[in-house]
Amino acid sequence: MKESFYIITTVPVSLVFFSGQIQILKSKFDVEVVSSSGEFLAEFANAEKVKSHVVDMERDISIVKDLKSLFIMTRLFSRNKPNFIHGNTPKAGLISMISGWLTRVPKRIYYIHGLRYQGATGLKKLLLMAMEKVSCRLATHVFSVSQGVKDTLYNDNITNKPVELIGYGSINGIDEHDFSNKNQSIPTINASNRIAATDFVYGFIGRLVADKGINELVSAFLVINSNYENTRLVLVGPYEAHLSRLDIQTQNAIEQHPNIIWYDWQSDVRPFYKLMDIFVFPSFREGFGVSLIEALSMEVPVICSDISGCDEIIKHDETGILVRNFSIDSLAEAMISLMDNKKKRLKLAKKGRSEVIRKYKRTKVWENTIAAYRSLDMH
Repeated sequence: MKESFYIITTVPVSLVFFSGQIQILKSKFDVEVVSSSGEFLAEFANAEKVKSHVVDMERDISIVKDLKSLFIMTRLFSRNKPNFIHGNTPKAGLISMISGWLTRVPKRIYYIHGLRYQGATGLKKLLLMAMEKVSCRLATHVFSVSQGVKDTLYNDNITNKPVELIGYGSINGIDEHDFSNKNQSIPTINASNRIAATDFVYGFIGRLVADKGINELVSAFLVINSNYENTRLVLVGPYEAHLSRLDIQTQNAIEQHPNIIWYDWQSDVRPFYKLMDIFVFPSFREGFGVSLIEALSMEVPVICSDISGCDEIIKHDETGILVRNFSIDSLAEAMISLMDNKKKRLKLAKKGRSEVIRKYKRTKVWENTIAAYRSLDMH
């Protein structure tokens, strides 16, 4: 009989990080998923053919709701007695690690995808750091999505436990056949009414929040567009004002400027990469830049912030361009420079794809992941 392995996320959409991987885990474990309610939870469980459990959780701090979530999670573990729990995202990680400790789940994995406290200040930052410390303390095993996150955990005294990194990092790697500009099955986005064949397109895919550098990106683009009328900016992703609100001027520009094209959350982002000449990712903090490996696998040259979580994917002037964080001038300069140098764009795109496949090929990441979790049985 296989051991039960519960994957827990705060919101169902985060389960997409485990698409396909669950089938590999099922060769060793009886996998079930736990998350807040929502259509995507049922869709994901049905697609992966796993059992799902609803425990509603708030992404932001909410003492009363968090205590209720803790009670329901603890009751779930007490009744079902999982052998492994795999907590992901800060809130689900904290609640699952406390519940797992209370119910004596034997293997409690806290998998850290990013450190939200890095984008906070004052009392909220201290509280978020305390949450991370508790999660790490109550976990039997701590895993990190990247070397940068691992280093930060030690530098900020979050934990002194061994933090494990699987391969070069990333939770699920990249499918080099799905994410290929030669893949004929990728749908085409009809944006001809907004983007002409002669237009030069910058793009971003991710949450439209201040922490992702969207204020700086829009400001840099507006400067560029005032001088280069054939430039366009494609933004793909949802607003999350409750977590990291954009400046009102930025939001107005996104919604009103004729040369900025915004699409809400998309289940398939590949068609949007195909629209782009350059992918721009000026994030302030990042656990691991999933969209960077997606863009590079699609052979879209990348400009991104020189920060932890990006600098181990992008090597400056070899697989992409790294720019100074928070700097509109540095960002605009890099965007113009790379636009003007087609030869360099092609070189970065080609080298970027080969490096991404070498380090983050999905089948290899899965192989390393199942080996890492199997080894926990020996501890």
